[in-house]
Amino acid sequence: MKTKTLMAALLASSLLTTPAVMAQADDEQLVVGALQFLTNFHPLIQVNNTKRNLITLSLRPITAFDSSGEVVCVLCEEVPTIENGLAEIVDNGDGTEGMRVSLTIMEGASWGDGTPVTSDDIVFTHQVATDENIGFSNYNPWTRASEIEVVDDRTVIIHLPEVLQNFNAWDQILPAHLERPIYEANGDLESYVRQTLYNREPTNPGLWNGSYILTDYQIGTRITFEPNPYWPGMVPDIERIIMSYRDNNSALMQNVLSGEIQLVPVSPGGISFSQMLDLRNQAPDRYNYVVEDGNNLERIALNLDNPILADLNVRKALLHGIDRQAITGALFGGLQPVANGLHSQASPFYTTGIATYAYDPEAAKTLLAEAGWTPGPDGICVNDNGDRLSFEFVTTAGNATREQIALVIQSQLREICVETNNVFAGLQEYNGDYARRRQFTGMIMSSIEFSLGSSPNIALGTSAIPSEENSWVGNNFSGYSSEAMDAAINTLEGSLERADRIAGWAEVQRIFAEDLPMLPLYFYTSAWVAPVNLQLEASSFDPEMTWAEEWVLN
Repeated sequence: MKTKTLMAALLASSLLTTPAVMAQADDEQLVVGALQFLTNFHPLIQVNNTKRNLITLSLRPITAFDSSGEVVCVLCEEVPTIENGLAEIVDNGDGTEGMRVSLTIMEGASWGDGTPVTSDDIVFTHQVATDENIGFSNYNPWTRASEIEVVDDRTVIIHLPEVLQNFNAWDQILPAHLERPIYEANGDLESYVRQTLYNREPTNPGLWNGSYILTDYQIGTRITFEPNPYWPGMVPDIERIIMSYRDNNSALMQNVLSGEIQLVPVSPGGISFSQMLDLRNQAPDRYNYVVEDGNNLERIALNLDNPILADLNVRKALLHGIDRQAITGALFGGLQPVANGLHSQASPFYTTGIATYAYDPEAAKTLLAEAGWTPGPDGICVNDNGDRLSFEFVTTAGNATREQIALVIQSQLREICVETNNVFAGLQEYNGDYARRRQFTGMIMSSIEFSLGSSPNIALGTSAIPSEENSWVGNNFSGYSSEAMDAAINTLEGSLERADRIAGWAEVQRIFAEDLPMLPLYFYTSAWVAPVNLQLEASSFDPEMTWAEEWVLN
């Protein structure tokens, strides 16, 4: 089947009937639809976008990026900067420079059991994060710090052995009064994950310090959040937020139409973009359709241990053979832009002037021929050894958008004599063996967001290749290792001035575009289908739920 015909068939299968129910949340609770129930509740282990978006409701990062891209305090009093003196560059005494960063926890910040959030929680989080037997995978790693110096109950000085551009971006912390005894009794990742209260007793209010706390759950079905009575900030307007899970996009959509679900994100993790577009066309006034530019990159990681994919010409041919513009046009109405680099145009670090790979099947075939691949009798390329140009293509089961894209890409690549065998894996298997342990043999599709404070090391650095030695931490699923990239990342990480950071990201993206350790597809917009009486602001850079107490039901 030709690509355009296949796209038309896929889109036709997702057409909606006109909804008979007005999406209207009551004034006490909001039901949010979702896919991909968490495989574990620990906020800093095996972190991905799905977990990050959910956990932020009840466990707040110390800082976050607002919709304008500026660092703001969420659980602190004042953002440390060089200008205000809360951050300073210091001489390490060995010819190198580091930093001292003073951080004060927000006055009145408390865990959901009434225990104050203190400096000891930061010290404990740093202790666990730097334990090589555990392995956190948060976006702004605590391993950047060599020491946490306690000034008082709410203030610490974070010692950094290097000058880092993201010195004032810090993620969630853990409750020492509950988790320290468990950590001390379970010294390896497997036993700690099994025994942590986040997995054994996630409804314990003392685990959460956000405006909401997790109060109830049923595995695979729902998670309920209610206001934290000890939250010192704005009192939430919504009495209860329920995350309601379904197995696939179609089930989510049907429950939106029936009124059982009021708010639903648009892929990944929710309904497909094409479903939202169909619904918006048929019922433009019955829902609010929130669509904002985003920086979440949908990409295909390539296992570079596979000698076929280790060939740069093959990687370039694959990207030339995928009609990304047609995919985003057919599935997303052109609203999700094709990606060439790691940042979208919404980001201050967006880069132009890098290598790009437009859809060009003839160029793809030429590159494959140069790499020694020529069409075989069944139309699939073979090399002189008789090896077929064939490998598996893994993505998440139940996500209609990804399943559609995998089928379209399979059809497109076949036209340049490449065979892919689609594997739609359950979330636990996908996040475990396939991704974290790099047991996929060909390609794997997922999303990653290079937030404004995070380092590209999380997916491109040699140290971020998941392995037993680093407790399978990192998003460098491709196994990409480049001295030039590592050096560029190191330079970027030490750039404090905005102009230097822009230049640093440009160099990282230049190397990325030339090496193609993964294939960039498109950038997700931050999109929701929302009830008409809900005031919701979408953010381009951090999860919307970071500010859920500001959501208002009229």
